[in-house]
Amino acid sequence: MQKYRTHIGDMIRNTRKALHMSQMQLAEKIGVSYQQIQKYEKGQSELTISRLYQIADALGIDPVSFLPSKTTTVAESVAPYGKGASQDEAILMNLFRQIKNKKIKDSLCALLKGVMEIEKKRP
Repeated sequence: MQKYRTHIGDMIRNTRKALHMSQMQLAEKIGVSYQQIQKYEKGQSELTISRLYQIADALGIDPVSFLPSKTTTVAESVAPYGKGASQDEAILMNLFRQIKNKKIKDSLCALLKGVMEIEKKRP
């Protein structure tokens, strides 16, 4: 069970950091101390389902995204999106997969392709 707490804690921390949110800000949103957020992120404190939902709501994500996928085991050391995937890439993929609207996904892809075209032209 500890490995699941650690996995969920890592997901909470990664998502919170990706949103540029402090532990204090998250704590205030869900009504706990920042020390409790630290315990959740380190896997030192068990999370109830209701608390997990509160955290997911505060972070604006689907609570299911905290759970390990069927294709990835929690104990595995390789990033779930392939070898060499950075933490930012994993967060980006996780957030992208939560978008249900195909038009929004297509627009984001087009935006990234445009950014890459500009990046290629830079000296």
